[in-house]
Amino acid sequence: MALLPKLVELWLDLVSLLWPTACVGCGEPDRDCCLPCRVELRRPAPLLRPEVGTPCFVRGAYAGVLRATLVAFKHGGRIGLAGELGAQLRAPLGAAISACRGPAAPVIVTAPSRRAGTRRRGFRHVELLVSRALRGQGVRALRVAALRAGPGRRSQVGLAADERARNAGRVRVRASRCAVLLGREVILVDDVITTGSTVLACRAALAAEGAIVVAIVALCHAQRRDTRGIQV
Repeated sequence: MALLPKLVELWLDLVSLLWPTACVGCGEPDRDCCLPCRVELRRPAPLLRPEVGTPCFVRGAYAGVLRATLVAFKHGGRIGLAGELGAQLRAPLGAAISACRGPAAPVIVTAPSRRAGTRRRGFRHVELLVSRALRGQGVRALRVAALRAGPGRRSQVGLAADERARNAGRVRVRASRCAVLLGREVILVDDVITTGSTVLACRAALAAEGAIVVAIVALCHAQRRDTRGIQV
């Protein structure tokens, strides 16, 4: 087993010769995320608990290496970072699953991105993070793509608080998913919580269809002054 990390590093060395890259955290060449930055990213820390009216579990602040890694994944095409970020989502997601009490498996629902953002990236980034977080964990949960961005929804960047709330409210539950949500415990997952307007709008839409949102999960919590480039 001790040989495996060495083989991985050798493989990364070979890949870097063909596709040069730089660390998203410090700019060091040859790695998307260098060893010191990975150590910093993986450093254990208590989960953040933003007050949004529902139990909320967040991996960390939208700062430092965690922020840089998410931005590179979400906006910079560094899809290879999904595994690292998914691993960081495991602790808050696990805490949320532990908060569920019903006999049925909880339903995991991700906050929706705008269609333009999904087309640009080529994938649904929050769903991909959840997939990586659950991989190999043996978690009993049902994943349902229940939410979609409604007409007129735009980026939250630069909007005042009241504008963010109105814009976030343009979210809908897919009609074909209503039956599976009725009476079920739901864990709502997003990548970043700022003012909470997006998750509150999603929670309201789900509750209107009879879902019981027992917990909210996010990778990062951003202060209001720190919102550039985090919403799509």
